[in-house]
Amino acid sequence: MSKIISAIKLHRNVVGLMGSLLINNILYMFINTFMVAYFITLTNYDYKLISVYYVLSFIGILITFLLLSKTVKDKNSVILFRSGIIFYCFYILLIALLKEKIVNYYAFLGFFYGVVQGLFWVAGHTLINENTKNMENSFISVKSILSKILRVFFPIIFGISIELTSFSYIAKIVIFLSLLQFIFSLLIKEEKTKSKPKYDLKRYFNYIKNNDKFKLAYKISACDGIIHYLLETLITILIVMTFKTTISLGVITTVFSILSIISVYIFQYKLKSNKKILLISAISMVISLFLLLIDIDKITIIIYNFCNSVFLVTLMNAAETKGYDIIHEDKKVADDYIVEHQAIWQIVLNISRIIGYFVLFIASLFNNMLVFKFLLILVTIIILYYSKLMMKFKK
Repeated sequence: MSKIISAIKLHRNVVGLMGSLLINNILYMFINTFMVAYFITLTNYDYKLISVYYVLSFIGILITFLLLSKTVKDKNSVILFRSGIIFYCFYILLIALLKEKIVNYYAFLGFFYGVVQGLFWVAGHTLINENTKNMENSFISVKSILSKILRVFFPIIFGISIELTSFSYIAKIVIFLSLLQFIFSLLIKEEKTKSKPKYDLKRYFNYIKNNDKFKLAYKISACDGIIHYLLETLITILIVMTFKTTISLGVITTVFSILSIISVYIFQYKLKSNKKILLISAISMVISLFLLLIDIDKITIIIYNFCNSVFLVTLMNAAETKGYDIIHEDKKVADDYIVEHQAIWQIVLNISRIIGYFVLFIASLFNNMLVFKFLLILVTIIILYYSKLMMKFKK
């Protein structure tokens, strides 16, 4: 913790990055939780459209990474980072203007959102790697804790405000947050680094193709693509279907965000992420899923969210930290191939996301709770495999 505090005092880039990423997490919460809930309500719980929306958004991310990774390495990554923030603001403005008509433009909105995310993260990952060397663990842990603190307040604010006013009214407030994010990004300056080899994805792939650690990292990325997005969407659907209101969604998200803060602090700073914790986390997720399979009601959803907030957060935080650590364990990758590494990571991640939401689309055609439960089983199996991969990193 002391490393990141010292860095914040001395390095404006770290302040700009931290502020931009924290606000991005609030925007992410708004789009991927409350917009999903709003969308589901407008379509009368028809999650075919939301599946297509996400598939197109991940295609947008994938295309943006493939087209712009070379630009990030050879030119100015900060400009692209700010461009992503500006387009994010336009995207939220579109949502505010379209209101209920977002259902009619779901395909365009999905792809546009993917391009926005691609612009933000194609530069964002590189900036994080370049500016947090030797303190990745501290940076990610502090970011995670501060994000969870924000998730204590904003979900209930969003939920109550949407219920009392309108979704489009809250979207206008979110635009202000997007502008604040842009102001934070102005603190980030391009670092002068030594000349690097030109962007060459094929050469990088040949360099790491026999490296077991990097292959393990990309397998974890593939699992993360299913767990991080698809599971969150499934749980949002279950909460909205069971509790019916966005206020309930906000309250539940707030309560379990508090648990996430405690979880990140205890496991990251006190116990560290050892094998026993990873195993306990995986088993807890399986037990909570088993209860959901028996009966989906308010109690089992709350239990599942408890395990998700305490144990799955532990797994994912450990994986995110390792994803940045592994780069600096290989000096050549750290010095010459950071952008190529992120490109491969995103290719794997978004292909797995596309597959996950395609499966959700197929499940939606049957419109059967049994099929929905099958999806939960599938995600939990992937969580178990995810845990196994993380344990291999501990060897």
